[in-house]
Amino acid sequence: MANEIRGILIPVANEKKVLLPNAIIAEVVSYKDLKTSATAPDWYVGSINWRGYENIPVICYDSLSTNAVATRAKEGRVAVIKALGELEGLPYFAIIVKGVPRLQIVTQGDLQVHELEENTNNAIASQVTIQDELSDIPNIRFIEHVLNALLAKEEE
Repeated sequence: MANEIRGILIPVANEKKVLLPNAIIAEVVSYKDLKTSATAPDWYVGSINWRGYENIPVICYDSLSTNAVATRAKEGRVAVIKALGELEGLPYFAIIVKGVPRLQIVTQGDLQVHELEENTNNAIASQVTIQDELSDIPNIRFIEHVLNALLAKEEE
């Protein structure tokens, strides 16, 4: 159908999912040997190497959007996201996945958009309910902005 979008529902915490367009998900992969940083904020989990790209930044979306404590494991799964152009020299970043992502066909009638509260974290662009499941739509540009600021600071 012309009025539908292929999305991916990605579990990022026990009770939290994000909805992203399928087109910006490069791949969901297992990782090993996460490179961590002791001085980075809690939401910045570290970096991985992926398909010839070195030091792809890995974030914990749940921690970035709610200030929850991020778990750092040397092994796990991430969704590699195509950057929208705000990451200098990095075409991708990754978010920690806590379960099995699933394809979600989204039509306008399926989606209920919720009004965000005034104090909502900038990492959340919108909150929606689709088929009785509440999901965040991440603010990709904001995520790229905070990653840019963090990576610039680490290079100093």
